[in-house]
Amino acid sequence: MRSMAGRGTTRAPAPLRPGPAGPDRAAELRDRILDAAASCLMEAGLDARLHAQIAQRAVVSRPTVYKYVGDQDAVVAALLERELDRFVEAVLPRLHVGASNDLVAELVDGVVLIVDYARAHELLQTFLRDHPEIILPALTTGSDAVLDQVLGVFEKPLGAAIAGRVAVSPRVAAEWFYRLVVSLITTPGSARATPEELRDYVGGLVQVLGVTASSPASPAR
Repeated sequence: MRSMAGRGTTRAPAPLRPGPAGPDRAAELRDRILDAAASCLMEAGLDARLHAQIAQRAVVSRPTVYKYVGDQDAVVAALLERELDRFVEAVLPRLHVGASNDLVAELVDGVVLIVDYARAHELLQTFLRDHPEIILPALTTGSDAVLDQVLGVFEKPLGAAIAGRVAVSPRVAAEWFYRLVVSLITTPGSARATPEELRDYVGGLVQVLGVTASSPASPAR
């Protein structure tokens, strides 16, 4: 995951730092700190007192926040990494790409599901509204780590679904849909404000991409 925009560095989320607590207790402390950090960021945004606010809400000391997560960049990176993991856990079981003969409808349903999830995600929406300089590079120009993780999850099921139907590699197809989803999340647009408008819009894009050439059904409903 990229660090905060403008810093000119790349930083992965800090590993769980060693301390007097055992592994289970350390993991619980880190989760509690990140929960507090998410609440603080949604309520007050980024400011110089972020660590003090996190410590107060998590009922720990400021040194504990630094010990188990790190500085402000590390807090943001760890939160984004954790939310990406939660997204995969929440969305992947609900995707059904390759489960039927209607590939187009499955792809459209998947995009709509992911975009709806993102639109309802309070922390993501807070970052998009108040700190686009952080979240936009993480999803676009600095998205290598995110994209690799997403492709690692979705490349195989998408590859199985499009085998023999679409003349592109599964990785390329997965990246197309990643770019599409990010565009819809970051620039929603009035023409696709409702789920049905979004479904119609995505269905049209999928057809333009040529997926319908060998898929037997239309996504229209």
